[in-house]
Amino acid sequence: MIRKYTRWALPIIVACLFTLLYITPVLAIADPDAISINGVWVYRNCREEGDQLYIVDYTIDYTVNPDENVAEAYLCRLMDEDDDELRAVAPVAYYDDGYGDGVVSIYFEADDAPTWEEDYTMMLAGNPFLEWAGDPPSDEVTEFDIWQDNEIGVTKLLVAARVIDLALGLETDWGEDMVSVTDEGDQVLTTYGLGYFLNVILYFSDIAPTIFPEGQGMQSGVITPELPEEDFTKTDYSDELETNIIGTPFDLSAMATTFGGSRGAWTAILYYGCVVGVLILIARRIGTYKPMMLLSIPFVILGAFIGVPLIATIVAGLMALGMTAYTIFYKPSTA
Repeated sequence: MIRKYTRWALPIIVACLFTLLYITPVLAIADPDAISINGVWVYRNCREEGDQLYIVDYTIDYTVNPDENVAEAYLCRLMDEDDDELRAVAPVAYYDDGYGDGVVSIYFEADDAPTWEEDYTMMLAGNPFLEWAGDPPSDEVTEFDIWQDNEIGVTKLLVAARVIDLALGLETDWGEDMVSVTDEGDQVLTTYGLGYFLNVILYFSDIAPTIFPEGQGMQSGVITPELPEEDFTKTDYSDELETNIIGTPFDLSAMATTFGGSRGAWTAILYYGCVVGVLILIARRIGTYKPMMLLSIPFVILGAFIGVPLIATIVAGLMALGMTAYTIFYKPSTA
């Protein structure tokens, strides 16, 4: 009996898969409006003798940010003179998903540190494992602004001063308070600024404790960075499905404008009207309704990819699963 139904089901499922592939394009990440490395500062002996810290000021500007945040879409890579990668890190997605101006750092412990002050290249580039419209966008510099080699106490003060300078720049770009002034006139990070640089610079609490807000230094233990509030009302997957059908033959926006109602409602009505008609024809052709029940699930899945609203797909899917389970497990096989 199952083989009999498979003869009808297989061609329809294959046709659905080919249709799905045809109408579901791979969305490439657009190139940024601007990408640049604005400065690279290198410090030795930050928390132990012989370690190295590379601090990079970057800009990645988009008019409309891509769906992927900066940590997913970009990498900062330190390359040697043979173009071999020494280390790569992702920028931190903090304010505005990490786009605009930002800071990224690469830290080497003493045992892993490369040769000091060699011919290195710092590269900021799109993640090569993602789909781009062309080659992954990139910028690189071979001349670094500073190579600082001092004893640990001096290096800590130099790094702290550099961070304050970068934080003041971000304060202007982001419109967020990053730096405050103590009663003694010293500049320190705000809680918001501290939350960012704790994520940007490894061992930051060891390297630059002098610019921690009062009461949040090393003696206070672990603090919780102030991260941007996430919007849990987003419907990213539903929005992606909606975007995929724009401009295809399944885009019924014009019909919705002409007759009223939403595009999704018209798509659901017409699509499931056609599906029911096709299933009834199949049932009449072969003389049994069982294949109709079994084929309802792939039709429901296909509907989600041609613009049927996600909530309608979920409801129809539950109904299809219920009918299929009833057909297989409960209804007598002589139906």
